Amino acid sequence: MDKILYFPTINIPKSQWLMSALFYWDKVGSIVPLDFLERPHKLDKYMRELVHAELIEQVVPEQYLGSIPNLRKGFLDYIDNNPVFNHISGLGNMGLIGNGRLIQSTSLIHMGKLDDIGEELVRRGLATKQRGPWYAVESYTASNYMTYLATLLGTVTDYMPVTNSYKELSNFLEIPKKYDNRKALKEQLRARILERILPVPSVIDDPYDIFRFKEKHHDELRRFRNYIEDFILNLETFPDDLVDEKIKYFVSNSEDEIKYIKDRMQSFKWKDVNLTTICSIGSPTIFLLNEVVENSLMNTAGVTLGLLGAVSTALGKERLLDIKSKPLAYAAIIERNF
Repeated sequence: MDKILYFPTINIPKSQWLMSALFYWDKVGSIVPLDFLERPHKLDKYMRELVHAELIEQVVPEQYLGSIPNLRKGFLDYIDNNPVFNHISGLGNMGLIGNGRLIQSTSLIHMGKLDDIGEELVRRGLATKQRGPWYAVESYTASNYMTYLATLLGTVTDYMPVTNSYKELSNFLEIPKKYDNRKALKEQLRARILERILPVPSVIDDPYDIFRFKEKHHDELRRFRNYIEDFILNLETFPDDLVDEKIKYFVSNSEDEIKYIKDRMQSFKWKDVNLTTICSIGSPTIFLLNEVVENSLMNTAGVTLGLLGAVSTALGKERLLDIKSKPLAYAAIIERNF
C-alpha cells in the first residue's frame, strides 16, 4: 500500500513527522469535510499550501459514510457495551464534562465526520452541540471515534490510517484488566523501531520543492520504501529474542541505501538532511484482526473486541479480511519516548 490517511485532525501539524510522511509515502491524505472544500480558507495556511502543491489529498467523509452499512451501529454498540464509556456517559449526563468541570478535555469534531452519530453522542452525555457544524466530544470518546472513522475510511478508499499520536494508536489495543495499556503498546513497539533510517530535510521553505523532488526521484523513493517495508513485515517471522539483533543488522547494512537518498536530497537543494525513525505496530493490530476474524462469538450480543470489532460490525467480516490482507502495519512516530 502506497498511500496513508492521517488522523485525527483535519490540518496535519507542521512537523518532522509530516515531512517524513510526505517523502516516504506516494500519497498522504487527510479527512476533510465537504464544508472545507467549499471554503478552503478554513484550512490553515500551511495545509492550504500542501493541498495546492498536490502533496495532501483531501478525503471527504460525506462521500463515503452513507455507503458503510452499519457505521452507526458499529460505534454505538462499541461504546454502549464498554464500562468506561458508561462511566463517562454518567458524568456527562450530570453536566460534569466541559471547561471548568470534572472532565475538562473535549475535542471538536465536524458534523461531516460524524453523520448522525453526533446526536447519539449528545443523547449519551458524551458530546454537546456547538455553534455551526461542530460537536464538542469528550476527548476519550473523540479519540476512539476518529480511530474508528479513519479505519473505516481507510478500508473503503484503500488508504492506510496513520497517526502521530500515542492515544490514537492505543485505541487499537484490547487491554486485559489490571494491565497498563501504555506499557502494552511500548512492549509491542519496543523491538520494532528502526532508528535513524529515513532521510528528511530539516527545513523546507517551499512545499512545491517536495513535489518536484518526489516527481524526479519517485522510483528511488519507492524502492527505498519497499526495501524497508519488506524487512518490517519479515520481523513478524523472527523469534522475539532475535528481533533486536535483526534490526541492528538491517540498519547497519542499509547505510548505502540511506546515503543514496540523502545525497539526492542534498544535491537537489537541501544541505541539512537528518535521519528520523520509523516504527511498526504490526504485532498488536494483526493479533487483534485474527481475534476478530476467527472469534465465532463475534456477532453475539455483548461481545466486544474493541475498535476492530466495531469495524467488523460496520463493514462485515469480509471487509475486515481486506484489512487483514493489508494490515494497519505502520505508524511513523518520531517521538522516541512515549
